[in-house]
Amino acid sequence: MKKTLYLLRKPPERIDPAVFHPSESQGDVVLLEESGGRMFPHAGGVVFSLRDDRADDALTYDDLVKKIFEYDRTVVI
Repeated sequence: MKKTLYLLRKPPERIDPAVFHPSESQGDVVLLEESGGRMFPHAGGVVFSLRDDRADDALTYDDLVKKIFEYDRTVVI
């Protein structure tokens, strides 16, 4: 199965449900903006936040670039 990485530039509450169904999408999600990552419901993978601090769900820019190359597809929303 191909791995998909979703990069969310919009806050999750502003994403049209017809475009992205978190409960039906398989792949990890990276929240690029401040959007409350811990509140984002996603059963299809892990939710990360792009931040400077090293919280458990935080990614640095270097981590993000590595992650993009590890996945088969990257979808930016």
